[in-house]
Amino acid sequence: MGRDAIRLGQSQKGVGCDCKGLIQGIARECGLPEAQCFYATFSAYRPDKSVPVKLLKEGMASVFRKVEDPEPGDVLLLKYKGAPQHLGIFMGETVIHAQGAGHKKLVKETNFEVLTKICPVDSIWRWK
Repeated sequence: MGRDAIRLGQSQKGVGCDCKGLIQGIARECGLPEAQCFYATFSAYRPDKSVPVKLLKEGMASVFRKVEDPEPGDVLLLKYKGAPQHLGIFMGETVIHAQGAGHKKLVKETNFEVLTKICPVDSIWRWK
């Protein structure tokens, strides 16, 4: 298994993660529901293949409720390359998300305004 495969879909502290894995890992650490169907919508994800938006939002709705205005701790579904494909955690002025490719993927904090110029907000979700 290559280094890229280790991080894609991972949600384990110290192993690495993608944006979905970051949300899963935080949910686990905080005792929040992870929801199997949320995981399943991403299980076939590859960087060169988009997750069907309808399935993604159905999976999100199983764990989250959609809200209009973000509060710290809410999950942002962001448009990447024009489609809702990237997740981040809203922290007020910043967003925590996984960024990069392959073994260079990092969890980082990015200014909200800067990130949303690159990846506009599609929808905002709050844990039920």
